[in-house]
Amino acid sequence: MICPTAAFYGWSGLQSKNDKDAFLCFLAEEGRTVGRMARRLFDDGVMVAEKNLERANRETRGYLENDCTLFEACITEDDFVVRPDVFIRKGGTLYIIEVKSKVGNLRQHREGKMLINMYRDVRAAYKEIVYDLAFQVEVLRRAFPSLSIVPYFLLPEESARACREEVMAARNKEELTPLEICDEVISKRRSDSVLKFFPAEQAIERIRNATSTTMGAMALAWKSGRRPEAKLKYGCRNCEFRLKGGEAKSDGFHKCWGKLAEPDPHLFDLHQLYALKTPGNKQALLANEKIRAGKASLFDVEEAELHGEHSARQRMQLQYQRSGEEWIDPQLGEEIAKLQWPIAFLDFETTMAAIPWHSGLKPYETLPFQFSAHILHEDGSYVHKEWLNTEDRVPTLPFIRELRTALDSVASVLVFTEYEIRILSEAIGLLNRLHHEESKGEREWIAELLNSGRIIDQHAWVHRFHFASGMSGRTSIKVVLPSVWKNNPSLRCHEYFKRYFREEDGKILDPYKTLPSASISGAPFEVREGCGAMQAYREMIIGRGATCPKTKEAIATLLRNYVTLDTASQWIIFEHWCQRLGFRQSSEYPL
Repeated sequence: MICPTAAFYGWSGLQSKNDKDAFLCFLAEEGRTVGRMARRLFDDGVMVAEKNLERANRETRGYLENDCTLFEACITEDDFVVRPDVFIRKGGTLYIIEVKSKVGNLRQHREGKMLINMYRDVRAAYKEIVYDLAFQVEVLRRAFPSLSIVPYFLLPEESARACREEVMAARNKEELTPLEICDEVISKRRSDSVLKFFPAEQAIERIRNATSTTMGAMALAWKSGRRPEAKLKYGCRNCEFRLKGGEAKSDGFHKCWGKLAEPDPHLFDLHQLYALKTPGNKQALLANEKIRAGKASLFDVEEAELHGEHSARQRMQLQYQRSGEEWIDPQLGEEIAKLQWPIAFLDFETTMAAIPWHSGLKPYETLPFQFSAHILHEDGSYVHKEWLNTEDRVPTLPFIRELRTALDSVASVLVFTEYEIRILSEAIGLLNRLHHEESKGEREWIAELLNSGRIIDQHAWVHRFHFASGMSGRTSIKVVLPSVWKNNPSLRCHEYFKRYFREEDGKILDPYKTLPSASISGAPFEVREGCGAMQAYREMIIGRGATCPKTKEAIATLLRNYVTLDTASQWIIFEHWCQRLGFRQSSEYPL
């Protein structure tokens, strides 16, 4: 809705990277669950199941001759089609209720701060759903000019706690049969539900004119069959039609950008590009100025234009990206020398759900269900410790108890990003709420660990001290690992790391691509990134693994393989640094 050109590509069936995005698949699954739970909050709803748009439109308009509540209604007007999640007519008013799995905050919304930012624009985090609803509202205004249109969102509220009835209903994936239910029951369901109503009229009105203009451009493109001319800007960086690899030459991004899509490295590869503003205007992006001038190479950015908190990293990238050399700041050696031994490379896997799996939990409350810890001694000896929850329960308390035992003798704990720190901090509140009496020792241990200074963020070290051309503008472990793995042959001879060495068509594979897959119910199943781990855990606990022990064990094996590599990756990067900085020679690696 925000970009008519993207809409045109969607109509044309152009390949989108969203089709394979694991996180979007997770959100889609959450959306289906939230949709089912939303329909429980209306007693007389009728599902418009007709797939043919013309017939569904006639059916919907027939219902709307009287007061009614409709699910998945269909209204066509001119060239536009909308299918509201919940559509209610009461007298001269049409209520359109957009059900989303995105979390909301009622307190912020009542203060006018959730959907609208300090500049009185739609807040970026909600822009997509607000524009979606604004489009639907505009179509309905044109279709029913004599009726008042009142828009709402129905969202999980971040501070609400799930009740047992809603949890059990969410676990039951079957669609509930609409029944005549008394108002008192519906009122109690709404009161107990984690889903809450958020009026959206104020936000919708702010973009009404822009929405109407965009719809006009969309209609023109649809009728003419010609691609709308795209306005090239920084926002194109995240276009869903910007693909990678061999697919990129014919993707939507190249169709819009032409020769400006070709530079490699590209302007969009600069680390934290969004932070750079034009001189004299703190609101104007430097990227947009470069694009207007026809400059789209990374090297079109001059060092004199770098400023702000990210400038050191950006300057480092420009220098070493141009030379193709790896750079490791000697200061990293000073940081490594401060470590106390033994050290542990630590990683967590977590899960969350819009509608929690257990009563008393909040929407998207994060639960740690697995950890891996590679513990390394100063003499090079090592041990691996790990734990995976396989029971249908809130796993936080047993997780913390097992982690406490695993780290008992460890002096320094290395993580990659501060995610583990956040999860531990959140665990204190959850344990206090759910296990107040029995978790006192665990909460004290977490607090001591968090305040001990023993936890070190390897990602911060990467950001400050390490660059290689293969990393470009990114610093995630999934980027750093392939860079050091391909460029340091001695790592591939290490007695522990060599299990991840494989070549294909003469190229060294990213270690994550060497992880085995499994066949689950006759279909291939793999865990090679965080969202995949979350989905696998769900399948193991409340999916097919809940009723089939062989499936549960197969999924558990995939999860163990994945999280083991996560901490092995931290260790591999650490060993690479130690070698380059002279702490250890490659000949010291046991073969």
